[in-house]
Amino acid sequence: MRFSPRFKRLLAMSALLSLLLCAAYLWLRPLLNIGAGYAAKHACSCHFLQGRELAEIRKHDLNFSVLGNVSLRAEGEMVHASFFGLVPRRAVFRPGVGCTLINEEQQPLAEVAGADAGAGQGGSAGIAGPAALKEALDFGMAPVPGGSARGLVVLQDGEIIAERYAPGFDHNTRLLGWSMTKTLTAMLLGRALQPDFAPAAAPREVVARNKLFPEVWTDSARQQITLADLLHMNSGLAWNEAYGSLSDATIMLHEHADMAEYAYAAPALAPRGTFWNYSSGTTNILMEIVRRERPDVPVREQIRALFGNIAPSLLIEPSQAGLPVGSSYGWATARDWARLGQFMLQDGIWEGDTLLPPGWIDYLREPAAGAAGTYGGQTWLPGPDMPSLPADAFMMRGFQDQRVFIIPSRRLVIARLGHGNDKVTDFDGLVKRILESGALR
Repeated sequence: MRFSPRFKRLLAMSALLSLLLCAAYLWLRPLLNIGAGYAAKHACSCHFLQGRELAEIRKHDLNFSVLGNVSLRAEGEMVHASFFGLVPRRAVFRPGVGCTLINEEQQPLAEVAGADAGAGQGGSAGIAGPAALKEALDFGMAPVPGGSARGLVVLQDGEIIAERYAPGFDHNTRLLGWSMTKTLTAMLLGRALQPDFAPAAAPREVVARNKLFPEVWTDSARQQITLADLLHMNSGLAWNEAYGSLSDATIMLHEHADMAEYAYAAPALAPRGTFWNYSSGTTNILMEIVRRERPDVPVREQIRALFGNIAPSLLIEPSQAGLPVGSSYGWATARDWARLGQFMLQDGIWEGDTLLPPGWIDYLREPAAGAAGTYGGQTWLPGPDMPSLPADAFMMRGFQDQRVFIIPSRRLVIARLGHGNDKVTDFDGLVKRILESGALR
């Protein structure tokens, strides 16, 4: 059979197009896999923890990058995500545990001891507060690129003086803190280390310990890394925290069952203490150390023992290996996020009980080497972008503009949680309006 020249050209063009499409897919597949994993995990959490519909989550939370093209499907207590049927990913919900992304299909999902009750705070659906704060709250809830605030709470002297919620959210809605969870991990480590403080050890002495992972850190550079280095992001371990591409952070969260193991397997690129490098992997290493410090007590039970009376809605979702993802997956109501800030303002004391070693919160506020004075121990400090913050302020801070500001000199805590593009919220404008409102005591 003879083919015409035109047919041969069409056949060649079709083959070339197929080859190009195949090559493009192979090149994009790793990014699509990360994106589908992010979508499955986030949609699962929002669907089951917040009670929202998948279509609404897709429209308002997966509204950036390639995520607008993702398909979502709920099946029992799972959410599936894919791009046009390609790179399917799934996340599994467990009551009292939250959602877990399945990163390694051949590895079983670890059992998690001590599921949380997940109680909300109850009480009023929103305290409007004094009229003098209305303009500040209006400003704080105004739309920003990519979304807006979903909960805004102002505490003074430990009492709510004003709060506001977006439509569809209220005082019982758990909200994702993203990297604000890092500060909780630092407090949890202080609690786990508390026996080492007896009778009167200072934090600097306790966190000077090194040789933390002798079975892996056999080289001299990593053997010298201390708890202090990890807390202050000064370990020298290799890490790329970029979120919009393939990076250590996105690979850890969306491709590895044991996130802490992935992080502590990283090589040392520089001697400890010589440069500052923000790293979600570092925080998950700290959570693994929490587990090893008290192997007889599941980490989830340690979380409940420390934070249960302060923030009963708090849930830190686990990895597939079962360890809470201390870098990223903390959920709590806006009120409870504010109360966690109040706990820090009170130096780790709650209702008369000293729950953290004396001096631990002050230690977390000590500036890290190389961070230009803006970062402490898994805790943020005022920077040049926040001139209205008093010098004694510090904060929890997370992706997509989650913040808890703690201002001891004004006996004030401000919690703002929402969804939007990262680093677009005018927090200085919000804090300035609250401080200058005349509504504070």
